Amino acid sequence: MVVNQIGEIAKGVNMLGHLAVPIYLVDGERPALFDAGLAFLAPDYVRQIRQILQGRHPAWCFLTHSHFDHCGAVAYLKEQFPEMKVVCSAKAADVFQRPNAISMISDLNNFAAGMAAEFGVPQGEAPFSSFVVDEIAREGDRFEISPGRIVQVMETPGHTRDFLSYYLPGEKLLIASEALGTPDETGYIVTDCLVDYDVHYRSMERLNTLDVETLCLGHIYACTGSDARLHMDQSLVQSRRFRRMAEDFLDEEKGDVQAVMKRVKAFEWDGKPGIRQPEPAYVLNLEARIQTIRRKWEEERP
Repeated sequence: MVVNQIGEIAKGVNMLGHLAVPIYLVDGERPALFDAGLAFLAPDYVRQIRQILQGRHPAWCFLTHSHFDHCGAVAYLKEQFPEMKVVCSAKAADVFQRPNAISMISDLNNFAAGMAAEFGVPQGEAPFSSFVVDEIAREGDRFEISPGRIVQVMETPGHTRDFLSYYLPGEKLLIASEALGTPDETGYIVTDCLVDYDVHYRSMERLNTLDVETLCLGHIYACTGSDARLHMDQSLVQSRRFRRMAEDFLDEEKGDVQAVMKRVKAFEWDGKPGIRQPEPAYVLNLEARIQTIRRKWEEERP
């Protein structure tokens, strides 16, 4: 099943906020949040968390990576739930200490807040603030939400260098965010290889070996049952297609990255219906994606 509405997607697993930038709440004796979305959605996240937990508080907030739309509400969540521990990779924690990175995260959250009316949320209610990371997670670390409900940490770089995915084997639940391809509302899957194409592809292959019945993605929808496996398989297929398309454009444009970006944007973003990534963030990511392909294209040219 493709889950395209906010609410419970599996027993004790809830998608919160807005489909454009959902966060996930896994209930248990020590409830866990996964990612923290956009700053201006923070009050909405908190309202839904309180409604579900009925007086209990989240114990954890596990971040997949350091991008602005996955950490925007951390400070607000921490203010509302002061005992909650923020967990991320060492590389992400380093990003969150860099003034330039924090400035960019803040600027992009402010830009996204201009879309608040489209989301049905009052603008400017919760601006982004910096925050402190409480705990570093590494490959193989395990966190207990409840007896038998264990979160296993997997380092899955490629979208970013600091990326972590989280797997709960007892529930066959995978929180992969953008370690896998990112869907749009037409069904097209965006290949998010921002730092290294091969590394990203290998991370997807690794995730594909897991037994998954519930798949939590970073944007637009989640998947359960056979649709979880279908999205994982199709992420690999689309990744190969994207690489071929980008290489063909690089050939035709004689390596001109800006020209290639214009052609890919016309195909992937311009005029697309439904929820879309804010244009500044899309363009920034698109250049990184094309550059990862260009490096391979140059290496393999005769």
